[in-house]
Amino acid sequence: MTAKQQAALPEADLGGSNVLFVAYFFPPTISTGVPGCMRTIKFLRNLKGGQCHVLTTPEAQLSPEQSALSHIELPVHDETIHRVASRDVFQVLLTARRSVKGLVKRGGNSGRAEPATSFRTATSATAQPDNGLPETGRFQQMKDFIYNLCYFPDQAGPWVLPAVARARRIVREQNIDVIFATGSPWSDLIVGYLVSRLTRTPLIVDFRDPWMNNPFHPSKGALLDAWALRWEQRIVEHANAVSLNTEPLKQEFLQRYPRQPADKFFVMPNGFDLADFTASEAAVPDSRYFTLCHAGFLYGVRDPAPLLQAIEQANRQLADSRRQIRFRQIGDILLNYDVRKRFGALIDDGSLMIEPPQPYQQCLQALTGADMVVNIQPATRSQVPSKLYDYLAINRPILNITPRDGALGTMVEEYGLGELFDFEESEALARRLVEIVQNDEYSGSFDGYNNRSRFDSRHTAWDLAEKIKALTS
Repeated sequence: MTAKQQAALPEADLGGSNVLFVAYFFPPTISTGVPGCMRTIKFLRNLKGGQCHVLTTPEAQLSPEQSALSHIELPVHDETIHRVASRDVFQVLLTARRSVKGLVKRGGNSGRAEPATSFRTATSATAQPDNGLPETGRFQQMKDFIYNLCYFPDQAGPWVLPAVARARRIVREQNIDVIFATGSPWSDLIVGYLVSRLTRTPLIVDFRDPWMNNPFHPSKGALLDAWALRWEQRIVEHANAVSLNTEPLKQEFLQRYPRQPADKFFVMPNGFDLADFTASEAAVPDSRYFTLCHAGFLYGVRDPAPLLQAIEQANRQLADSRRQIRFRQIGDILLNYDVRKRFGALIDDGSLMIEPPQPYQQCLQALTGADMVVNIQPATRSQVPSKLYDYLAINRPILNITPRDGALGTMVEEYGLGELFDFEESEALARRLVEIVQNDEYSGSFDGYNNRSRFDSRHTAWDLAEKIKALTS
């Protein structure tokens, strides 16, 4: 993007409005919190002509190695940050349970040591009851229900009531004109809804991802899932405006809420902010490899197996070539199989590198130095991974592994945003990788994508500013 094109982008003027952002995720944060943080950060950087307040969690005490957004200085743009701690009922229950067990143990006279205990969480599969015997299905279901209820609708559930109490004071003391609540976590939207009801302040709710029908969010059981849907309905019906980050997600909401005014729903896509990329320098490439790089959590249905299988096949064909293909994964992997065992041969020959999570700027350096960057996105009708916009900002060739009829696949084809292969097209992907390497495609000649400028975050900030002014005029 040229300097002239950047200057032509609209300025996001709040017109003197005071805005409260409800944002559970805010720096400092670990790597998994980066996508949630960055949307709020980009708004704060670009909004002008008003006063912004942020309601968030206490500042995390992280080492430089743990802090994923250490390059961001707070405040971002003269905003006022209000931090409030959670009240974790589940931990209170655990403490009370341990105290009761201690009293029982001291009062007993059997002299036998009790077996170790464990209270199962939603991700544990090996917890045992206090008597050391296998758990009954009903007992385990009860414990899971208690856990899920304490963390409803998500891990930020214990934050809701303290956040509402603080936000109510902020709205009154700071003369807040509009509340902007962004989710996930969906607890943010509940906080925004309750405070809006209590203070009669206009509310904009922002769905960065779908709450319902989200393949990355496990079920909490029929009862709590139904309750979550009811909460979404209450929030959407009450809100003055509902922001969705993709057009397919907007269409899903229009179908689910046909009685709501259509103009209540509007699209604010994610985007890139060049302020995050000015300090990043590309890592020095290894000329022996054509390097594919992905920085982020691979879990559940976000499975790299089709890519790794394609690399195995392609490297066999490139055995006599001066270059091989390598996949560099930066971040944790949690799948239903052990990647290191299944693809151990790739690790042994240097074709697969698995590295721990790194700070955001270090990830950008690695991505900028790669020959090609990778999106791995399963079949989702309404979700586009936020890393796509980072890729556009650093101007690297993109390999998208995703269904062609999903939100990402549709967007890639519409705007010409890189290579596109479905999860079942591993052999075709292998052939394409061989072709790229043998023809030195992209080597020093890639100059970016023609539609890149439309994803500059200043466009989205302008949309939000106009919506806020419309609600306060």
